[in-house]
Amino acid sequence: MPKPAEVGPLALTPGSIVLHIGVHKTGTTAIQSALANSRAELAALGIAYPGSLQAHRLVASSAMNRRLGWRVGGAPPPDPDMWNHFVDDAHNYSGITVCSSEFFAESSDEIAEGIIQRIGLGRVHVVLTLRNLARILPSAWQQILKSGYATGYELWLEQVFAAEVTEPKPQTFWNRHRHDQVVQRWAGLVGPENMTVIVVDDTDPDDIYRNFETLLGIPSDTLFNRRVESANRSMTLEEAEFLRHLNLSVGGGPGWKVYGNAAHDSLIKGMIERRRPAQLESRMLTPQWALDRAADLASTYVEAIRDSGVHVVGNLDVLSQRYQAPPTISDAEPTSMPISAAISAILGAMDGFRSSEDQSRPKRLKKRVKKLQVALRSKGRS
Repeated sequence: MPKPAEVGPLALTPGSIVLHIGVHKTGTTAIQSALANSRAELAALGIAYPGSLQAHRLVASSAMNRRLGWRVGGAPPPDPDMWNHFVDDAHNYSGITVCSSEFFAESSDEIAEGIIQRIGLGRVHVVLTLRNLARILPSAWQQILKSGYATGYELWLEQVFAAEVTEPKPQTFWNRHRHDQVVQRWAGLVGPENMTVIVVDDTDPDDIYRNFETLLGIPSDTLFNRRVESANRSMTLEEAEFLRHLNLSVGGGPGWKVYGNAAHDSLIKGMIERRRPAQLESRMLTPQWALDRAADLASTYVEAIRDSGVHVVGNLDVLSQRYQAPPTISDAEPTSMPISAAISAILGAMDGFRSSEDQSRPKRLKKRVKKLQVALRSKGRS
């Protein structure tokens, strides 16, 4: 397989913004973690990665003027001023600002145009990370399980590849993963010379750090040495089916609301982050028909990206590579899961309940004080 294309540092002027727009499930969490962990080192090199959070989802929410994410109970409402303050600070900064959120890729033509106009054409370079579509499928399904979704994997695949997509979750999938349209939208706004596509190759997952280091013109290993072994691993088949059936039992996303975000999120986080699955545990398998359909679609995306004239780092053919599924894939649902996975999930949920309780105590105390103040005032007037 050809090696990734050589890429040089971006020719950016002070006050410019490198806008990493995703897409989802292409190593965004990994590179965002490395950028966040390198804030001090980057600042010394004249590069700002603003804020204290791992990614700039709230900045994207403000820029797009919409709630973002899959959190049960709803994501925070957009702060109308955050985006303008972010851009003003970047323009006033003597170096380069990096802004990273995979949600930017979901922007409509109108919203994307507004984002670029606010930054300024002479100040922006758009970076897009892409991955093989077939590899994204199981990750995308598992992600929506975390929002309370309860449809099985193969049925979801049938909805995704239907001739007419009508279900909301599959529609969201294509908003994110019509990679050709994402490239054409943003390249049309900034010009192909101001957009870079980085191909994420699963056979060399660490290459994303090297490519960002080179793009930003920073010393080798600046990001690589501050990477974090991804805690956001894929679920095993047993873990995914456990969560899906749990979603069914509580009634999907609305049913989770009575438990609060802390319990819901902590259960999932505990199950995934507290342990490393054994080699014998089943991994997710995608049926051959879906792998073929993904490859057929991806091949058209690759040609459109080539024709767009954007700078490409890596081998575009990786994006449309065809994969083979085992001759037969059992459609029988798992009937058990490892005890360690169940314990990790329970411990995570317990942590969430404890955290929720700790956070609610000051609120309850505040309410009691307020009631007492009202009662005292009433007594004073009598």
